[in-house]
Amino acid sequence: MRAAAFLHKICRAYAMVGIAVPVLGFATGAQMGVLGDAWLLVSIVLTTVAAALLMAMVLPGQRELLGEREGPVAERRAAAGRLAMTTGIFNLLWATVVVLMIVRPGSTTGA
Repeated sequence: MRAAAFLHKICRAYAMVGIAVPVLGFATGAQMGVLGDAWLLVSIVLTTVAAALLMAMVLPGQRELLGEREGPVAERRAAAGRLAMTTGIFNLLWATVVVLMIVRPGSTTGA
């Protein structure tokens, strides 16, 4: 259980540091002159959705499982399954953003 609590602390810290991602994204996009490009706008939207998912579902789900007292095994398994699914969706969103940032479809900035 200690490892799970430690990983939850890492996720909370990641969420706080992750606030810098959109700020740096806007600054970099403005410097490159691509703020109106579709790939950047989609990345910003996906980053926002991922952040909302992290704050509204993943972190509370982790807290719930860490703080849960003994209860029905079926309920704990269902909560763990929901958390795993939500975390997977969060990871897919971030993977999509990474691909968009690397590939930059339609970009004319020479990448």
